[in-house]
Amino acid sequence: MARTERERADFETAMGESFADAICPPIPFEEASPHECCEAIRSALGREVTPELLARLPEARLAELSESIGHYFGTAPPTVAQIRAGLDATLARWPAR
Repeated sequence: MARTERERADFETAMGESFADAICPPIPFEEASPHECCEAIRSALGREVTPELLARLPEARLAELSESIGHYFGTAPPTVAQIRAGLDATLARWPAR
């Protein structure tokens, strides 16, 4: 079932907030706004990130996502554990269907 525009916006807000909380430091707090975190994730995973896509990410992709986020922000990458924490927090708020 397709998500409405409002559901999509709510999911992206939850994802951005969850990752912003999880990846600071090494990502500077003042740079890791929820919007910028969403953009960093989209730059790594594509524009249509969904809870279902996040739930299916294999462990090997978490390291790639970490590196990509570090590159996006121009800093050292967050740890894989931080990426997992961001994913888990996002999926707790927006479970895959």
